[in-house]
Amino acid sequence: MKTCIIVFAKNPAPNQVKTRLVPPLSPEQAATVYTAFLTDGCDTLAKLPEVDRIIAYTPTEAQSDLQVLIGDDAIYIPQMGTDLGERLASATQWAIEQGYTKILLVGSDSPTLPISYISKAFTLLDSQDITLGPSTDGGYYLIGFSATNIATTVPFVFQEIAWSTAEVFQQTVARIRSLKVTLGLLPPWYDIDTAADLVFLHTHISAMRLAGETVGAVRTESLLTELFS
Repeated sequence: MKTCIIVFAKNPAPNQVKTRLVPPLSPEQAATVYTAFLTDGCDTLAKLPEVDRIIAYTPTEAQSDLQVLIGDDAIYIPQMGTDLGERLASATQWAIEQGYTKILLVGSDSPTLPISYISKAFTLLDSQDITLGPSTDGGYYLIGFSATNIATTVPFVFQEIAWSTAEVFQQTVARIRSLKVTLGLLPPWYDIDTAADLVFLHTHISAMRLAGETVGAVRTESLLTELFS
């Protein structure tokens, strides 16, 4: 059984990533924050045994820069489509065509996402057709498919969604339920999009450190310590 996790990534150039952090951050600082999120997240995913990491990147010329950051032990594919829904559907269909039977898709905005949530998502796909991880902003941080069961229904899940709104999760659940397929839910987690989110992340990581918990997002922790000092 082939399994993969597809990370949606952008080239971390100033004014192209994390623009909602500007201000208070400069465009260069926001790009550095995104770089830390992306590399920490990919390092965490590299710990999953027998799971291929797929980096779905944009823009089309970004592959070489991202390979420098993430490494050569991932598979790189360009994002295809005019909106997020089309890009998600295209990447999922690519994975199905490659013979993957369990497929997870994640973003780059949750650097502290526990690896146990990812493992649970793969386990859920043993008995569920789709798994979804709701985020606290009304979207989702992860979606997964058991490709052997619902390959032909994948595009439908990503259509007619009001992307970048608080309705994304509920609209997605409604479309999945209309398909009469099974759905497994993960615990909620959070994305980092705004300056307030960044403050929360710094507080959360600091609390984890004080509690003696493992903080996997080492680059993010170091960068936030510098920014908030």
